[in-house]
Amino acid sequence: MIEELYQTYFHDVYLYLCSLSKDASLAEELTQETFFRALKSVKNFHGDCDIRVWLCQIAKNLFLTHCKRSDRFTGDEIPETVP
Repeated sequence: MIEELYQTYFHDVYLYLCSLSKDASLAEELTQETFFRALKSVKNFHGDCDIRVWLCQIAKNLFLTHCKRSDRFTGDEIPETVP
């Protein structure tokens, strides 16, 4: 299942992270981590929202964690909801 998710949604998640980070290599790294986290928690996904939204939420949380660790952003630049 995760391979199908990866093939279907990699590009969307990557573009979303590119738009947040403005850094292609960081976006690629975080996209990989997004799918790793999704694999670990796929049993918790109950279909309450679109799977793309779920993946982008994971991606956003990873990006925010990265920003906090690097003191790059305050978090005000990130929208509360995933587009």
